[in-house]
Amino acid sequence: MSVFKAAIVACGLSHREAAEYLGVSLDSVKSWSIGRVNPPMRVWVMLASLFEQIQLTAYEAAEAIDLEGVPAPAFNSTKAHIAEDALPAEGARHAARAMALLTAITEQAALLRR
Repeated sequence: MSVFKAAIVACGLSHREAAEYLGVSLDSVKSWSIGRVNPPMRVWVMLASLFEQIQLTAYEAAEAIDLEGVPAPAFNSTKAHIAEDALPAEGARHAARAMALLTAITEQAALLRR
């Protein structure tokens, strides 16, 4: 897997969502994903910016998640509220929801260990 492919996966983007977000062709994204061609710096900057947006959105959402009394098997259906316009793609919103849940679990587990 190329670093570019790992980056779009970390941002929750499908190839199509990445192409739309980056304003490039689907073929470009596919070429970058398999490492045939390297993306230009502006693409890396856009992905870094999106990743930062996802992190900030996830941290804010994590603060609103209360896992007390929620059994661990139910975590998969726990939803962090992410506004539709918070991030530019559905995949990025899913990534933020997952990151919010993992952050909430980490923070609440740390409190229990004290």
